[in-house]
Amino acid sequence: MIPRRRMSIHWADAAEWLRALLCRSEAKAGRDVAAFEQAFRDYLGCSFARATHSGRDAMVLALRVVGVRPGDEVIVPAYTLGELLAVLQGEGYTLVPADVEPDTFNIDVGNVERHIGPKTRAVLALHLHGAPCNIEAICDVAKRNNLLVVEDCAHALGASVAGHNVGTFGDAAFFSLESNKAVPTYGGGVLVVKNPQQAEQAAAVLDLRERKPWPVLRKALRYWLEEAVIRSPLYAPVARVVFSARVRSRFERFYRRSHGELRRELTAYSAFQARLGLKALARLPGRNERLNAQWSRLAEQLPPGFVAQKRNCVGEPAFYNFVALSERIAPAELRRRLLRKGVDIGIGSEVMDDCGRLLGAEDCPVAARVFEQAVILPLYEGLTERRFRRVVRGLRLVAEAEGRP
Repeated sequence: MIPRRRMSIHWADAAEWLRALLCRSEAKAGRDVAAFEQAFRDYLGCSFARATHSGRDAMVLALRVVGVRPGDEVIVPAYTLGELLAVLQGEGYTLVPADVEPDTFNIDVGNVERHIGPKTRAVLALHLHGAPCNIEAICDVAKRNNLLVVEDCAHALGASVAGHNVGTFGDAAFFSLESNKAVPTYGGGVLVVKNPQQAEQAAAVLDLRERKPWPVLRKALRYWLEEAVIRSPLYAPVARVVFSARVRSRFERFYRRSHGELRRELTAYSAFQARLGLKALARLPGRNERLNAQWSRLAEQLPPGFVAQKRNCVGEPAFYNFVALSERIAPAELRRRLLRKGVDIGIGSEVMDDCGRLLGAEDCPVAARVFEQAVILPLYEGLTERRFRRVVRGLRLVAEAEGRP
């Protein structure tokens, strides 16, 4: 079975895990984290970047330090991760969804402008699946209306617009370092803040956090066990059960809830993560180049009825997932047929969520359509040429069968 996703795991990760378990020098830990943060600043081209407990932690801190207060309205993409809505609403913000573009699936600038009201304070600008959104136009709209811009760069480390890395345009930005991201450190995030005084406020919060190595080591073990199942012959029968129509929604709720438990205690970023992050940052340009090239190959070979996300409309993309619209075959049926051919795909809320609907909006039809048709196709580090061809062949066979009378 070819899984839709696979973590990139290096043997050095295990060596660093043992090192973190056996050597717990707080002074050395602080130096390792500082070195990673400096490397991140150098890579991104910014003056303030601090590692955080998670990407969601960085998101919350970003909005707080730039001055978004309870009761303020925040414009959010109508197509994004639904779990973030509860986090933002927990901060007391009123969320206003703006519809997305039909080809990039990123937030539409015209819709942002139409949703600005007297209580609007900020815009959350997501670079979805590594495709840069029209961030310069969003910042222009925000400046004219005295709004703040926070960039959601969870998928987009390495993407750029007009020669500048995403994450350097808005008032603040946040990145995710989860295990399926470009720089995977088994959790963690990075907060970027432009204003020096606001950066000091963020640093004061982060400096108070306790450094606990064991939670992230336990999390890494859990991920490795999951990955062992994915890479084993067990994955095929397991996938057919857990992704069946009867079980899928329950399994997804369980999976999200169990992984959410790992994020609850806000500890400081660990030395183990920092050392992994330094190595992954060094590999990042080559990784993005290779996977972007593979992305283009897969997009060119899609059969009729599948339309890949457009990723380079306003800048240079980074790689996160390969997402396409299945316009002729319902995603659930497509998954069922592809599983028979040994290919797993992601559908529905496994891709992203229809947040316009979740927030009760009735003016986000593009987000609703994308949610109904979007699928994740297998493309990741370690995908062999043979498996790449199997994915393409499976799609073609399914498309041909659908086209027969």
